[in-house]
Amino acid sequence: MNKLKYLILLIVPIILSGCYNYRELNDLAITTAISIDYDKEEENFKIIAQVINPIKEQDATSSGEPSFINYDSTAKTIQEAFRLVILDSPKQLYGSQVQILILGENILDEHLPDVIDFFTREPELRSEFKVIIARGEESLDSISIQTLLDNLSSSNILDSLETQSEKLGLASISTLNEVTNMYLNPYLEIVLPSMTVEGSIDKGESKENLTTTSNNTTTKISTNAVFKDNKFLGYLTEEQSKMLNIIRGDVTDTIISMDIDDGYIVFEPNKLKTSPKVTIKENKVEITIEGLAKIKEVTGKVDLTSPKEIKSLQNSLNKYLEELVSKTFEEIRDKYNTDAFKFRDLYYKEDPKYFKENDNDNWYEETFQQLQLEVKSKIKLYEKGNTLGGIEYERENQ
Repeated sequence: MNKLKYLILLIVPIILSGCYNYRELNDLAITTAISIDYDKEEENFKIIAQVINPIKEQDATSSGEPSFINYDSTAKTIQEAFRLVILDSPKQLYGSQVQILILGENILDEHLPDVIDFFTREPELRSEFKVIIARGEESLDSISIQTLLDNLSSSNILDSLETQSEKLGLASISTLNEVTNMYLNPYLEIVLPSMTVEGSIDKGESKENLTTTSNNTTTKISTNAVFKDNKFLGYLTEEQSKMLNIIRGDVTDTIISMDIDDGYIVFEPNKLKTSPKVTIKENKVEITIEGLAKIKEVTGKVDLTSPKEIKSLQNSLNKYLEELVSKTFEEIRDKYNTDAFKFRDLYYKEDPKYFKENDNDNWYEETFQQLQLEVKSKIKLYEKGNTLGGIEYERENQ
């Protein structure tokens, strides 16, 4: 019995000793966003880290302090740049809450692998944060902008990115995990969303940006950027970006405007689903697009009370979408010669043995350039709004 008591006395202190690497939350600087670029002249990495201001909400209101603080640093390596932040910040950066990583254009050509290696190697970072490209040097400072609807500019950028993806389908969304997979997979090409800043960064950083009903300076989600062999090529147009996302199956809702004889009609396709079918030996890809669509805006004389007219509009929408997708495929292939569509990966998955035997270094010069794309759109109109027809039709048929 005495031996048991002594054993318990020995075990209890070990159990109650806590984690060996435990750190107080007050000793850490919670980081929500990171901006990183490369200075080619100085050969330095430049980082900006957004840190939550731990001041109590009621104190922040009375003192007028910002909800976040940004720290910047430059160094020859990414790791050294983050370490040097300690010279300005009294606390160590803690990255498990990072929401978004903003990459400068100078990073994309030669230093993207350095960024991927650092952020995937760091054990404290979760790899589910989103990655976006800053178009222009000013966009790198976007995490410094004070925003009206969100306390943190990082949350504002993330919310904007997710909302446009759900409702417009302009730009794709990629996590660090997905970017790493695209970089490592020899059959995939990288596609990333981009963003711009509208207005003055200096005004955006000031409190005045919060005292008006509309921001003087805002961030705006822009179009997809495309790559080839992990090298940045350029940015797509809005139409190309939306159609690319439809081809890749990365969008469920979007907006399509179609001209008619005396005006135009705006459709809102939703619940979109893209199903590709590969015939590898014929070098052919068939894409079927299914979903629903609402009529959101009508100009001109359109009789929406007529089932025949509805059927005609539905057919016109599907034909128009098929033409847009086919045109986008040809434009991107002709201008960039990059398989941003994930077709090469589809070929490989369809028949890995055949593909490995027949695929070669001339994929882009031979197979891709001769690839046949067939598009079938099967979207169904299901809602036309409160009015029976276009406004001109309503006026004439009172």
